[in-house]
Amino acid sequence: IEGLSASIGFGLVTGGETVVLRLASGWWESGITALLQNGRPPETLAALILNPGMPGQHRVTAPLGELARKAATYGLRGDALLVLGPGVDMSERLDTLSRRPLHGRRILITRARHQVDPFRRELVDLGAAVVEVPTLEIRRLPTDDRVRSAINNLSRTALVIFASANAVDIFFQMLLTTGVDARAFHNSKLCAIGQETADALAGHGLRPELVTSEYTAEGLANALEGWEMQGMRVLVPRAEIARDALPSLLANRGAEVDILPVYSAVCPADAGPALLRLFGGEGVDVITFTSSSTVVNFVQAFPEDRLPAILGDAEIACMGPVTADTARKLGLDVAIVAREYTTHGLVTAIAESAARK
Repeated sequence: IEGLSASIGFGLVTGGETVVLRLASGWWESGITALLQNGRPPETLAALILNPGMPGQHRVTAPLGELARKAATYGLRGDALLVLGPGVDMSERLDTLSRRPLHGRRILITRARHQVDPFRRELVDLGAAVVEVPTLEIRRLPTDDRVRSAINNLSRTALVIFASANAVDIFFQMLLTTGVDARAFHNSKLCAIGQETADALAGHGLRPELVTSEYTAEGLANALEGWEMQGMRVLVPRAEIARDALPSLLANRGAEVDILPVYSAVCPADAGPALLRLFGGEGVDVITFTSSSTVVNFVQAFPEDRLPAILGDAEIACMGPVTADTARKLGLDVAIVAREYTTHGLVTAIAESAARK
């Protein structure tokens, strides 16, 4: 029955043991009062369920005569289902959603939109209410003479290092644009920084000789320690602006390093206003960052002197130590750092943190 007006047809449910009403926001108390006036005993077990079946589902259970007062203490609002009778007890036994580890937690994803889906699905499956405000947009750079030269020289390139899945996917687009494919790597060894980068290579039919367990340039340099780098030609397709640690570390070991920018990472124009609206309103419980760029662009959206205050009690969760270090340097208090530097690892770390509360 839709409780959308002061006149509710309770005659339709006379004699029913369990009654379910859908009450519009602002009509909770009226619906409860109408049921009491219709003869329902105040001690009847009842429940208000907000956002039923959704990640943000919230339930308040009490005797019908006390339900409105109890719900008011939680400061809840919005459309809800009002359930009374034996069905309330049954719903508690069947409700698996509220027992999921991230149930009721609002989590912000700042990752580039084209990379959000697997991350969002994992969070939602664990019960989280996901808010998406990408602070990063990946833009492919032109396939210019420098790119064509790097591709033409792949047969003489001993090692190609990919630092991100974006670099993999965009470099392969450039390969196809120039009329070649994965066979161009036949003389090259491939290295990937992080499992997600290795997975991106696998998606193109290639298996890297080395995958560093650390999502850092320093970690890869250490992993390459047993390799003879003197005179080795190394190609590093990467973002236009990136950390310089990897090229210098390899050059110090005698490698001839060619840094090839293949994409730029920019902040979407609508990110700033969207973030200000979000934190000026309901906010979130957890803010996730998957790269240093997502952190930098996020921080730039707010007035510097207001940043800690405007975030409230939101926890900062980072996918790895490099991102966490960037966040700390920008004045954020990092509470969660994933041990596995993938979005799956980040979801696991957030769930473990929630379980400790």
